[in-house]
Amino acid sequence: MTPEQIDEFLREPHLCDLATVRPDGSPHVAPVWHHYDGERLIILAEDTAVKVRNIRHEPRVAASIATHTSPYKAAIVNGVADLSYSNIYEYVLAMATNYLGEEEGKTYTENVVPETNFVVITITPTKIIGWNYDE
Repeated sequence: MTPEQIDEFLREPHLCDLATVRPDGSPHVAPVWHHYDGERLIILAEDTAVKVRNIRHEPRVAASIATHTSPYKAAIVNGVADLSYSNIYEYVLAMATNYLGEEEGKTYTENVVPETNFVVITITPTKIIGWNYDE
């Protein structure tokens, strides 16, 4: 895929498999929603999640985003993750709207944000590659 095609693909609502490194060096992979702003990959998680603990120990991560039906496309993002508590409502709303639609996304956001102690995982890519298997 071209950089423009990868950018477009990363903005689509595909599940993202986030890989982090456990303190013992073994991998941990978790499916998550994501948001791509053209420069960074944003993921939300509960503050107590394994992926968050792993990032606190080792910030290098990888993410795989792929379609699960034809036409098959995929992108791999390698990068460094940073944790913060900023703009949580905005990111939950952006992701929920992208994955669930405008009305359901707003309802989801209003219900989940007050009940969940989210942390924002911001991944600054060091490498992004993509494939379109039908081309």
